[in-house]
Amino acid sequence: MDRINRYLFRECSITSLIALLVLSFMTMLPQVLRLVDLWVNRQMPVSILGTMISLSIPKILLTTLPMALLVGVLLALGRMAQESEMVVLKACGISPLQILRPIALLALLYTALALALSTLWLPRAYHHFASLKQALLSSTTLALKPQAFSHAIPGLTFYIEEQDPQSHLLYGLLIHDRRNPAAPITLTARRGEIRALPSGETILHLQEGTRHQTLPDQHYRALRFANYQMDLGIALGLKTKTTQKQLDELSQGELSRLMREAPPKESYEAWMEWHRRFSFPLATLILGLFAVPLGLQQNHRSGRSYALVVAVVTLILHFALLSVGETLARKQIINPIVGFWLPNLLMAALTFYIIRAAHQCRPFYWANWLANSLATLPQRLLAAPQDK
Repeated sequence: MDRINRYLFRECSITSLIALLVLSFMTMLPQVLRLVDLWVNRQMPVSILGTMISLSIPKILLTTLPMALLVGVLLALGRMAQESEMVVLKACGISPLQILRPIALLALLYTALALALSTLWLPRAYHHFASLKQALLSSTTLALKPQAFSHAIPGLTFYIEEQDPQSHLLYGLLIHDRRNPAAPITLTARRGEIRALPSGETILHLQEGTRHQTLPDQHYRALRFANYQMDLGIALGLKTKTTQKQLDELSQGELSRLMREAPPKESYEAWMEWHRRFSFPLATLILGLFAVPLGLQQNHRSGRSYALVVAVVTLILHFALLSVGETLARKQIINPIVGFWLPNLLMAALTFYIIRAAHQCRPFYWANWLANSLATLPQRLLAAPQDK
């Protein structure tokens, strides 16, 4: 039996790890392309680029861990079913609960990793990223020398009269924007400051100035403004709301202290963050256990597509419920305990039901109906216009 446990653990571990690498790469790719654009077009140092990519890994892993575990277990059990290994195990008297044990151990390991990411590594990554963003803004500001023309950002020429070394405020600004050669822009302002928006964009906030632009048809446009925001074309990613971002940076001890000592509104936000950090990793454990009885239903006739279709639909519904619950809890429509834990409770009940059904060798009629409906949906959609 120990040899069988090791075999099941090894097979599911390998496929889950491969799924984790593939899903993480696919999730990381858009952000890597955005950062490479900063390196190519904004001359960002490679060291900073590598640091930003490494800081995004904890968040990506936390997102892909439950999906990788679910897909990996289904693929491993599906391969064993296709090669009749499951038939041999059942013939030897191995019950579904005995097959569940080594995979439950793997699910516990993935859950422990998700908890460490959510409560330890991710807050540190957010904190380091915020510090890095502030350092980049400061370095951009410091690159603007008073009473000298500067090209700190490609396509922009800056001239400033004075700079406050403490607040990094800029005074007496003259800016020429030639990023669109057909319609160059020249701005003057009495005061300015480089800021990072909650969306991740970097802007230059100008006060009391004028904007001059020559249009492609040789028309001239002038505008006088009290406040003006100029996009510097630097997007650093990790978009979060300001309050939520500050909570994301807090350690568990700081979060608990905020829950006890902060005013009601801040305490409520901290309470929500505490529940969010624990509810998402628990979904990893539940989905890992959910994959076992679903994978055992695979056979030569159904193949792997049957279980994958049911798993994908269940995964989407589960995380949609988590997202809706978080939104309703944030708007104080429902209690955070209900918003964050009810989806996990429903998923745990469904998992218990199908584990019991698998142990009693009963088919999952609802899963068969769902898989068959989705499999025949394209044919029905194509047949509908022909019938008309």
